[in-house]
Formats: sequence, structure tokens, C-alpha cells
Amino acid sequence: MDVKALFNLSYGLYVIGARDGDRNVGCVVNTVTQATATPVTLTVCINKDNYTNACIKKTKEFAVSILSEAAKENTIAVFGFSSSKDRDKFANTAYALTPSGMPYIKEGVTGYLQCKVINFVDHFTHTIFIAEVTEAENISNAQGSLEAPMTYAYYHKVIKGKTPKNASSYVAEEKETVKKETTKTEGSYKCDICGYIYTGSKEEFEKLPSDYQCPICRVPKDMFKPL
Repeated sequence: MDVKALFNLSYGLYVIGARDGDRNVGCVVNTVTQATATPVTLTVCINKDNYTNACIKKTKEFAVSILSEAAKENTIAVFGFSSSKDRDKFANTAYALTPSGMPYIKEGVTGYLQCKVINFVDHFTHTIFIAEVTEAENISNAQGSLEAPMTYAYYHKVIKGKTPKNASSYVAEEKETVKKETTKTEGSYKCDICGYIYTGSKEEFEKLPSDYQCPICRVPKDMFKPL
């Protein structure tokens, strides 16, 4: 089976925000789909290993931040390649709360949806949440207009982003056999998982302790590749 045929399916890119007691939690998903118009309902697919999954099952509520093409790459890296179990992903992100208290991102988005879970279905590695949209709002940029929503194709082709292993559409990437043309980049090493670039010199990076971790996705030093 040629799994690359699945790349032709259309997706968006979203941050799901929820609550764990008095903490904000969240993760990136690409499977948010409107199911009905009256009432307005959505289906959202979230990996069972995501800490946010268990939190939504407890509170029966969540918010969907619809990412735009202006979304910061670090936003996707933080929410897509680390766990809310041991990290406050919203700590360095501009966010607000929906009327029901669910966190949503304020910058680099086209808007948010506040959702109340109606039901959920166990589906292999994921949970399919069926939820009613109880509030929605468009968010304009500084120029007073709406940004274009980010598609999964844009994320891969323009941002050159990678797919987290917990994503519904994850397909193991094949090792590249064609040598890429080298380009000038400010930095010496790049995280092979989330794309974070270490801006110090090669010598400085090599002197970092062996237990150094990527500040974004927290993988070990040996997951960095020289630029």
C-alpha cells in the first residue's frame, strides 16, 4: 500500500486547549471536522497518549484554536512535540480564556471554537471526540483582517514542518537519499525532531553537557544535526 496517497487528504492545523484542574493543557491536532450544522458539532481525533486526551474526558470541554499561516513555528513545536504532563505549554504563549474557561491562542490564529463533549469513541490508538460548538469567534490580525488558515500541506511544503508521532496522519518518514542543496542558516545545529535551531557556534554546541535537551521538544543532544 502506498501510504503517501494519504498525503492528498485535506487537513487544517489546530491547537486543542483544555484544563487539568487549575492548569492549562493543550496539543496540536490536524483532525477537526464539522459534522453537523444544526446543532453545530465537530469531530476531533486525539491520540490516547496525549495528556490532553485524558483531561478532556474529565472536564468534557475544550477549545479549538484555528492556526493561521502567520502562526509561529515555535508554537507548533511546543504544542506538538512536548507533553502537558510536565510542561506549561501556554507559559510563553499569548492566550485568553473562552467564556467557559478553556484556553485558546490569541496570535497566529483565525479564531477559536468553544466545545462541549457530547460523546467519544475509542478508535485504535486515538479517541474520536464528538462535541457541540457552544461559542465561536474570529480573531483579526494587527491590520484588522483575517489571516489565511494554515493547511497541513502549507505546514509541510512551506514551513517544512514534521508530523508528531501522535498525530492521526503520522507516517514514518523515509530517510532521504538525495543530497539537499546547502543554504546559509544562522546557527550551527538543528533539532531533528521539532526544527529548533541552536544559534551558538559549533564549538559552543559541542561543549554543552551530554544531558543537554532541546528547549522546545526536550529530546537529547544526539538528536541534533549539524547545519
